[in-house]
Amino acid sequence: MLVVTTAEQPADWTPAFPGQRPPFQPGHTLSLRHGVYSDRRIEPLAQQFVDAYAADPSVTWLTTADGPALHALGRAEAKVQLLEEYLGKLAEAEETDLADLEAKRVEAAYRELHRAETRAMSLRTQLGFTPMSRARLGRNVAAARVDMAELLSRMQEAQDAAQRVPSERSGEGA
Repeated sequence: MLVVTTAEQPADWTPAFPGQRPPFQPGHTLSLRHGVYSDRRIEPLAQQFVDAYAADPSVTWLTTADGPALHALGRAEAKVQLLEEYLGKLAEAEETDLADLEAKRVEAAYRELHRAETRAMSLRTQLGFTPMSRARLGRNVAAARVDMAELLSRMQEAQDAAQRVPSERSGEGA
């Protein structure tokens, strides 16, 4: 039985019948299932993921320009976590390894989990957080350094050649 204290009741509300609960207040979580559509649930978790990635000393390649993509990755990771927790609770309630796949809400949650995992993997790849993408990033950085070194070398050769030409001309006139 739900017991409501007067502190929880709006001042201008009176129950229409005995035992009626008061209207939901803004910000309530009673109708929340998994929270993947609730910024109040997503944002704190997303920020934890962003902070963890940013604090990792081995992640040296991220810049401030990567901030929006990193935040999107944090949101995707948060959605994955919330959906896995939700489906885990459903599985415990059913006392099986998998929740009842025939229930529409469970099927929808698995579809949303798949979308969130796919988005998270795509963003991990784009940001260099997978082994293959990190190797490609390293290769591209190394190639850029070689290209830059070659360019600087050619510029130095051109500058040296330009300095030799006037000195050779001054020697011709003598």
